[in-house]
Amino acid sequence: MKSYFKDIAIVLIFSFSYIFSQAQEKKDASSDPTGFLSMGARSCISIFTTNGKEFVGTGVGGQFALQIAKNFNSHWFADWITSNINNRAQRVDFHSGFSMMPQIFSKPIGTTSISLFPLAGFCIDYTKFTITTGKNTSSGSNHIDRYSFAAQAGCGATIPVSERLNVSLETHYMLHIGTDVDIAMSGDDVRLVKQKGSNLEGHFIVALSIDYKLFKLWQKKSS
Repeated sequence: MKSYFKDIAIVLIFSFSYIFSQAQEKKDASSDPTGFLSMGARSCISIFTTNGKEFVGTGVGGQFALQIAKNFNSHWFADWITSNINNRAQRVDFHSGFSMMPQIFSKPIGTTSISLFPLAGFCIDYTKFTITTGKNTSSGSNHIDRYSFAAQAGCGATIPVSERLNVSLETHYMLHIGTDVDIAMSGDDVRLVKQKGSNLEGHFIVALSIDYKLFKLWQKKSS
């Protein structure tokens, strides 16, 4: 009988400990998000402008969010973006980078709060142009690729769905520097040209993301 009550006591102790730890963790997620690592997915729309031409692309990706300080978040992302060019060619961009996001405004919503922030960061991009249904008049193959680097800036908002789930809407302007690639079209004829030297290419990107707080990488030091 004593062994039975001992087992019950052990179960109750562990149960209350678990409940308390979960309650404390939820409290930490809302009252002090510092140190939390989140993981999520995102979708995006991008408008590319190169050599006087515009291409609209859509894509998907993933991201990690790291809350550096209570009012300072960061997103580390990767996106795969596809653009249809006049039904003759296709542009594919894979980019990966980060955004630093200092909070400038916060409005409480229940136990959480919506926040607005500017953002700035860096991005590495791989771009590939491929002729799909058009007639290739290039001197080489039907595809051409390049790498580029970009500085980016913009703004956004984070809206809490729960204490651990956030939705973010961001708009960036990315300015890339890399090899100059041009695509020329005349009827069904498509020509891809990789120019010598470097070229600046800018594009807007709007991203909608959702991420879930996983765990804290560090605890805030008590004062």
